[in-house]
Amino acid sequence: MQEIKILAILSLVYIIFLSAITILNLISKNNFITRTINSKSLIDKNSVLFYCFILSLLGTIASLYLSEIKNLEPCKYCWFERIFLFPLVIIYFVSWLKKDSLGIFISIPFIIMGLVLTLYHYSIQLFPIEETCDIVNCSSPYIWELGFISIPLMAFFNFFGLLLILVNYKILGEK
Repeated sequence: MQEIKILAILSLVYIIFLSAITILNLISKNNFITRTINSKSLIDKNSVLFYCFILSLLGTIASLYLSEIKNLEPCKYCWFERIFLFPLVIIYFVSWLKKDSLGIFISIPFIIMGLVLTLYHYSIQLFPIEETCDIVNCSSPYIWELGFISIPLMAFFNFFGLLLILVNYKILGEK
């Protein structure tokens, strides 16, 4: 299960990194990181769609890896989280190919619903309730890395990362 620990650590690192960049951009649009990003043209519409495609694809692959390779049976909330995540791969990929920003607007409800659901799922892991979830108990985490990272929290990081990419795109504006 070493690879799951690595996955948990990487998800924590990228969400801290994206959060720090977002906070810097909110404080000052003309900071060192933003100047570097703008000088290399890394924040245009097509790049943002590509970043979102890659992040949603990585989340999908990680989700399928945990269930299909590691044989961690998804609970009902995990399935609903997948319902909001998996279409984002297609939405962002097609939007990226067509260079169409409509994918950004289409993805926002998926991201918001995914965030709400993952927060609820994580909260019932923190504060277990007497609920049956068919075969798998939704309040019992399969993994609990670093003392707080579970699969729903990693899913939250994925949705929140997508949201932060879109927020940074909105803050910095299209060149």
